[in-house]
Amino acid sequence: MPTDREKIEQWSLGYHLLKSYTDFCFKIYFRTKVIGLKKLPTGKSLIFAPNHQNSLIDALAVLSIKRWQPVFLARADVFKGKTLCKILTFFKILPVYRIRDGYQNLALNDDIFRKTLDVLKNRNGIGILPEGNHFGQRRLRTLKKGIARISFQAEDACNNELKIQIIPVGLNYSNYINLRSKLLIRLGEPIDVSKYLDLYRQNPAQAYNALIEELEISMKKEMIQIDDEVTYYEYESLREIFTPLYIKKNRLSCSQNSQFEVDKKMIAAVDGYKIKDMSGFDSLMNQVKEYSIKIKEAGLTYKSVQKSAFKLWSLIVKILILIATLPLFVYGYVNNFIPVAVAYKISKKIKDDQFISSIRFVVGMLLFPIAYLIQTLLFWAISGNGVYALNYLASLLIGAIIAYQWRKCYYNAVADLKWVKVILTKKELKNNLIDLDSLIGNTIERLM
Repeated sequence: MPTDREKIEQWSLGYHLLKSYTDFCFKIYFRTKVIGLKKLPTGKSLIFAPNHQNSLIDALAVLSIKRWQPVFLARADVFKGKTLCKILTFFKILPVYRIRDGYQNLALNDDIFRKTLDVLKNRNGIGILPEGNHFGQRRLRTLKKGIARISFQAEDACNNELKIQIIPVGLNYSNYINLRSKLLIRLGEPIDVSKYLDLYRQNPAQAYNALIEELEISMKKEMIQIDDEVTYYEYESLREIFTPLYIKKNRLSCSQNSQFEVDKKMIAAVDGYKIKDMSGFDSLMNQVKEYSIKIKEAGLTYKSVQKSAFKLWSLIVKILILIATLPLFVYGYVNNFIPVAVAYKISKKIKDDQFISSIRFVVGMLLFPIAYLIQTLLFWAISGNGVYALNYLASLLIGAIIAYQWRKCYYNAVADLKWVKVILTKKELKNNLIDLDSLIGNTIERLM
């Protein structure tokens, strides 16, 4: 295992194999779509700057965009102990020391900077999370100046030969935790560091601020940005209430990027409404809050309420299919229970929700192949037939897919059944929900 920091910029077979497996697992966990790969310039040193909302998953998302071996910079306080240092070096992560890590350790950044230059000269690509730490809301926070400092110092030290380009990256999760959530990765227009180099040589502080300001604007273009902290969750609800219906009504593409563009347009319209008509904005937010509370209390989904014509027969067919395929679900569930249960139980001990998907992903990535191997060998030992054992192994994978899809259909059917109950027994609530949905949708559409 290559753990020599002096060779961190060199291609590693071990890292390549691990990354290939990790990328494969990552695209199972998240339905990933990358936009903007053609924007990446060739023959230049690249620094990738993603928003940071989902702990380790954010770095894995950037890694997954293509076949490459970039180096990430991380806080030095995670490099505890020789063993962990070697592991992190194998993962191509370099420490950055801050004053809080001890003033005496700041001199160690000289060696880190030297290796950063080697990485940039080798065109590996560097990943820096400029917000510094993660935060589980769709909002870009104040960027740290470290990315500007590293960029300018490297370009200046090499007399503008590196041609460093900073790539703004927007990571947009439909859900931070759940398996098979959508993840849209948007790469923005490259920012040429050299255009600020003369300013840096005259006034470093002004150059830092200018570069950070441009990077902040560029990153916000590539991500969902909800600035209003007071009504943040109402904005989130609007994304669920309005965007799918607007896309369907206007016959737009259902792609992740199309949803992103409608979300951005809707958020901008509501932000403008707040400036122009505060009382109208407050009324809209109150309607959204009321709608969301009633949906939650009734155990419904916005999707169920928004169905243009609810067909009871289709629900009956769905229930019959669920009953008929229940044995397949049980088979898939039982045979995949151990790795799923272990990952779930470990993640439940985590207090920070933004670490949950990271824990589940890593534990699942390790346990599933081990569990499948043990189960297959046991089946082989019991059956005495290698062909049957291979068929059993294939059935484990198929069973996992069936169990996931069955569970998803089950929850959709339950939500539809609850909506049927509301239609039949709570007509006032039904009419109220439909009216709120229509009122909110019409208001937003008028604003857009």
